[in-house]
Amino acid sequence: MRWRFPQPAESAERQAVLARMDAWWHAFARQAPRLDALFSGREHWDLAAWVREHLDPVHPALLWEFGPVPGGGHRLVLTHGSELHLRPLLDVLLARAPALPGWELHGWRQPEEPGLALRSVNARTGVDFSGYHARVTCNTDGTVDITYSPRSRSPWRHGRRRPSDAALEATAVGVTESLLGEELLETRVGTLIVEERGEGMPLGALAREVGVRLEELDARLPEEPFHARGEGAGWTHFELKPIQALDYPARMDLFVASTLAPELWTSAHAPRPFSSRRFSRHGETFCYLKLEGSGGFGHGGLKDRSDVERALDAVLIPNRLGRVIGGGAGLRYAYVDLALADVERAMAVMRDVLQREGAPRRSWLLFWDSTLGAEWIPVWEDAPAPPLPQEA
Repeated sequence: MRWRFPQPAESAERQAVLARMDAWWHAFARQAPRLDALFSGREHWDLAAWVREHLDPVHPALLWEFGPVPGGGHRLVLTHGSELHLRPLLDVLLARAPALPGWELHGWRQPEEPGLALRSVNARTGVDFSGYHARVTCNTDGTVDITYSPRSRSPWRHGRRRPSDAALEATAVGVTESLLGEELLETRVGTLIVEERGEGMPLGALAREVGVRLEELDARLPEEPFHARGEGAGWTHFELKPIQALDYPARMDLFVASTLAPELWTSAHAPRPFSSRRFSRHGETFCYLKLEGSGGFGHGGLKDRSDVERALDAVLIPNRLGRVIGGGAGLRYAYVDLALADVERAMAVMRDVLQREGAPRRSWLLFWDSTLGAEWIPVWEDAPAPPLPQEA
């Protein structure tokens, strides 16, 4: 179901979920005094069972945790974990929360004080990172890599066994999330590396260093949105080798592509999460049209992908709504890559052109952002749902 770009066909189902969201918050507000009693030790009852009873009807994949607020009060974090496509649903859920005195509500796990972060991760993984330091390197895709290494050259001597690679990796993830917060981990951190030896800064300085590096990366972003720029260095071309299938989610059938933004294109096709924020300081959303008929459309005024690209640029660029930044051909579908300044306004003018010129019925706007992985907007109201890699 779509939450960021809701469609009329899903109205009844969406209303049912909204009712379950409101039921969760009603139950939470009624239980707040007992939650306070539980956390202060005045009562004892099964918190996990209670949360699952009331939160699972909203979505069983949502995660939760409670904690204290420095200075007094309680914190509830609701998050999607690795299921980033649940972000639009979670945003709606949090927007419907009541105001409760003494409570903070968050949609991402928050950064922790370094000492507490290291102790809590040690308790979960059994690996002590208190003797480690870190260094930060910037990537061209707007992310930073973090390398952890022990200050001692032989941290596992004196009878201490070296943890497994899996345990070290899990600890690096946990420490990064606890020191930086979940949002930065998911959107701005690239690769985490654990080395046997190396130089670096104390872990207590990591959050500040990452913040400085991200400011540097953001400062390098272009001053103008894509619709106000020329073609710059021109087009970069890619060739891929898709696997034959009956149908293809996302862009899995793509075999040739071209782009004005090769670093953006490469990042969008990499296995780690993609965020438009890393490539624009103007709030642009990077997305693509998916149209059935890779070799041409055979009817109407749009004979092939180049016709689509010209027609869209003719209405997007003058209205400062976006522009075409690339495209490609797949085994079954044609693709037009877009940088949009306002998705809904841009889609309105694109839909008018595409419908008037006879675009295929199976045509949709889809998104590169991992948090929008289950969102799509049809060109035709009666279009079937596109094949999606995951469902919300």
